[in-house]
Amino acid sequence: MFIRLALADSNARYIEKLAAWIQKYMPYRFSIEILTRWESFREWAENGGRADLIVISPDMVIEVLQYLPKEGVLILDDGTHGPLDLEVPRVDKYRPAEELVKDILSLCADRMPSMHARERHRQNITLVIYLDGADAVFPVAPAIAHIYSAMDRKTFYLSLEQAQTTSLFFSGSGSKGLNEVLYYVKSNRDNLYMRLETCLSKDFSTGIHFLSAPCGLLTPGTIDPCDIERLLFAAGSEGDFDEIVLAADLSMFHLIPVLLEKASRVFAAAPNTASSSIRMERFLQELDKGNSGTGRIKEKLRLILVNTCHSDGFIGRFSDIQRYILEPHPVQSVSSAWVPSESGLSALASILESFDKAG
Repeated sequence: MFIRLALADSNARYIEKLAAWIQKYMPYRFSIEILTRWESFREWAENGGRADLIVISPDMVIEVLQYLPKEGVLILDDGTHGPLDLEVPRVDKYRPAEELVKDILSLCADRMPSMHARERHRQNITLVIYLDGADAVFPVAPAIAHIYSAMDRKTFYLSLEQAQTTSLFFSGSGSKGLNEVLYYVKSNRDNLYMRLETCLSKDFSTGIHFLSAPCGLLTPGTIDPCDIERLLFAAGSEGDFDEIVLAADLSMFHLIPVLLEKASRVFAAAPNTASSSIRMERFLQELDKGNSGTGRIKEKLRLILVNTCHSDGFIGRFSDIQRYILEPHPVQSVSSAWVPSESGLSALASILESFDKAG
């Protein structure tokens, strides 16, 4: 099924660039009609032209008002025209294309039955489980997202930690985030991936896509396993991400069995302290209680220890789980985005490479 768009604006260069951007960057099959003169719009309408959404400039509206449907119209407002006697949504014509197209997607998602994306392509899910506040000494999940993005793999970073720190690592211009996505998930809205796209931000420096953190805490009662399954299914069946990097901690343990099932790579990250070793033991015991199949999980689980203690608290323990050591690289400022060190990136890249080689 196609999303039928009619883009009508007398500024041919503008509307053609917008159409080209949509076709290049949005993972849906759009059928776009470009109309740059009011006469061509009238001819198109009189010949039975139909669109799921008409995106039109005010000067064109004045000329073709009688041909516009009662619903499914979005006005590109450039601020140079007076009020129109129409109760239809407007958007700033000259806002960034990515934000403008999010508004188009939002209207399409409300008006249309479930859409089909382009042919699904393979994507990988990497899960990082923080034990004992390991992200405070080395933010493993954001660093992994950096690595995949640097490999020109379209990457989606999603924090499911209770107290999220996403803003320390990524900065974008989106006005929505995880709260809005959870609303769409819980209200069983159609076209969930289209709605997810309207909530995504894109990091200015790396191009990593992410969801802004909610205010306060993401409490266990806010999100349940079926919410995660639905969100990941939408991202997997309809999205065009190459890599999805998930960050979680033990405070959201009720989500972890589902995340373990979905992930192809799993890392437990912890300081190399005795207390972290005990928490790792408790974590595995809890998985056993839930019949999560720890033997199968251990096959794709790797242990990343951050070297914060001279005496390794993990010595002689968990010999059936492959482990790696990283040197600490904490976030030291809230005013500038954290960037992984070259040595840290190199070490993590080697870990990922060995993981993938092992299959």
